[in-house]
Order: sequence, then structure tokens, then C-alpha cells
Amino acid sequence: MFTRTYGKLYMQNRELFQDLFTELKRYYTGGNVNLEETLDDFWSRLLERMFQLINSQYHFTDDDYLECISKYIDQLKPFGDGPRKLKAQVTRAFIAARTFVQGLMVGREVANRVAK
Repeated sequence: MFTRTYGKLYMQNRELFQDLFTELKRYYTGGNVNLEETLDDFWSRLLERMFQLINSQYHFTDDDYLECISKYIDQLKPFGDGPRKLKAQVTRAFIAARTFVQGLMVGREVANRVAK
């Protein structure tokens, strides 16, 4: 879906999104994942990538420069209020989904024990 929509740009940067989805899946399936840190890391990495794409005439060989940009993401707000809103929505949704799935698993265990 992303490849068809965003083409080459997505293909060149897909590990950024795959890493996010992997961490979200790990959280959903019960892994020890801090959603806030995961989403903050995603937005920082996305900013670094976009900065490099927008300024492709320059070569950033020093990671410190890009890390400095990411460090000030809250002050610069390059994505507006999107990251804050999305973080709240994703966190709320994933906490609810994970709790629901865990409840279903407990219910299954109880039903199996009662059936014995």
C-alpha cells in the first residue's frame, strides 16, 4: 500500500516505518515497549530524513548535526501539532487494544479450566 502510494520515496525510507510498525506490534502482543519513546523516536528519525531530503544539495556526514535538529523538535514543531495529537491517539488506542486482547486471553484460560 505505501509503495503504491509513495513509490520510490517510501522504498528508500521504509525501514523507518517498518521499525515503527514492528515496535507497535511488539507492544500490542505484550512486549515491554514504551509507546511514548517509540513515537518520539519515529518523529525524530522522520525529521532527520526529511531534513536530508529537503536539503539534498548538502551532505550531512556528521550525525551530531542531525541529532541537534531532532533535539529541538519540540521547539521547532516542523510537523505542527500532529505528533502530539497522534501520540495521544495511538497510545490510547493501543492501551485499549492490548488490554482487550489480554482480557480475551485470560477469558480463554478461564473457560478452558472450567471446561476440564
